[in-house]
Amino acid sequence: MKVYSIGRDLACDIIIDDNTDVISRRHATLNVESSGKMTIVDLSHNGTYVNGIRINQNVPVPVTRNDTVSFAHVAQLDWNQIPNTQGVIIRYVLIALLAVLLIGGAIWGYTSFMSKPVSAPDPTPVTVDSAALKKEEQKMKEDEKARMDSIKKHVQDSLNKVRAQKKASVKAKGDAKKPRAKNPEKGKKEEEKPTRFH
Repeated sequence: MKVYSIGRDLACDIIIDDNTDVISRRHATLNVESSGKMTIVDLSHNGTYVNGIRINQNVPVPVTRNDTVSFAHVAQLDWNQIPNTQGVIIRYVLIALLAVLLIGGAIWGYTSFMSKPVSAPDPTPVTVDSAALKKEEQKMKEDEKARMDSIKKHVQDSLNKVRAQKKASVKAKGDAKKPRAKNPEKGKKEEEKPTRFH
């Protein structure tokens, strides 16, 4: 526990300037526990006030940093002069918790990574049915041959169709180029006509 003396005396931890002698040389003490709890004890003749209420002499009264503490209504306690041990304790607790979490996470990660079983090869021999394997290969060969035969037949049919179309096209062109034969009856009639003389 830390004890802060408050008063006019230069030996006090917190010195209050007062030329009127209203503030006592040793006016009060502020007791700060390691947990952060605080109590104030009045040692003066003119009184110490917490939130406007005078406290009894030599009786510890709990206070917080939110309270207004005045000495004989002349001066107020400046909380900035008192180290905030509660904030320091909270900071240390948070740092400790963070360290524990980090260490715990590292240990958990390491153990979970290292505990993964490594799969070893199966020592039992693998038995293969060679007859079934040959049968499977034969079936694959037959399927492939059937597929190739189907492709060949389709290509041959397409070629035959193209050849037939080409042949028909050539025949149609050839028929168009041949000269027409004269009508033999028409020629005979012309020959039989008698010629007339004048």
